[in-house]
Amino acid sequence: MRRLLAMVTALGLLLAACGGDDPAARGDVSGLDLVTDGTLTVCTDAPYPPMEYEENGEFTGFDIELMRAIADDNGLELAVANTGFDPITSGLAMEAGDCDIAAASITITDEREENIDFSDPYFVADQSLLTTADSGIAAISDLDGRNLGVQTGTTGEIYANENAAGATIISFENPGDLFTALSAGNIDAILQDIIPNAAEASEDDNLLVVETYPTAEEYGFAAKEEGSEDVLEAVNASLAKLRSDGTYDQIYEEFFPRG
Repeated sequence: MRRLLAMVTALGLLLAACGGDDPAARGDVSGLDLVTDGTLTVCTDAPYPPMEYEENGEFTGFDIELMRAIADDNGLELAVANTGFDPITSGLAMEAGDCDIAAASITITDEREENIDFSDPYFVADQSLLTTADSGIAAISDLDGRNLGVQTGTTGEIYANENAAGATIISFENPGDLFTALSAGNIDAILQDIIPNAAEASEDDNLLVVETYPTAEEYGFAAKEEGSEDVLEAVNASLAKLRSDGTYDQIYEEFFPRG
């Protein structure tokens, strides 16, 4: 907010002349309708490492740090509400005023766009199959008669229902419960986005990503269907700036180091 006030004080007349009536173009977010003045409140669904999770009592992850950079670019503080996935994708969390926007590795789909509005895409991910090294599962065709874990309401659940007909598909509300169930032997494999599966496999030598399924899914930040246009405009403007000035790449490298 100090950055915003300084800009308004020092450049008020110039901004008014050059920026027109577009708040995002001026870097002036004073006209945004936010849940809390001076704060961008973000709904998420954690844990879903490395995209969103808690560390030392604070939320972090690729999605969260990217949203933090967007908030900072607009002179705003960041607050995070862990609401769960279904309230986000249904739009209920935003309609209830729990947050201004959601960052939860949300794939942009036509079905979801009936309930929520999306920012520009910011990430591309594929689906994947994770299992234990001794499971005997090497492909989705090996799942006949086996228990397959998915997260409720995700594109991984949709993919499993369409492509793993012989498996018993078990849905979990909490993404973290998938790994707990796999460790306990309650499920034989997990089908979900490659990002969390690869992250878990990198931490546990007993886990393997045995297949990936290219789907060219694009993640977007989500806001309520009506009335969020100014917020999304500001977010999109900042996202474009962060890509062009290298900040996006710096955050990406932090969570997805190359070698």
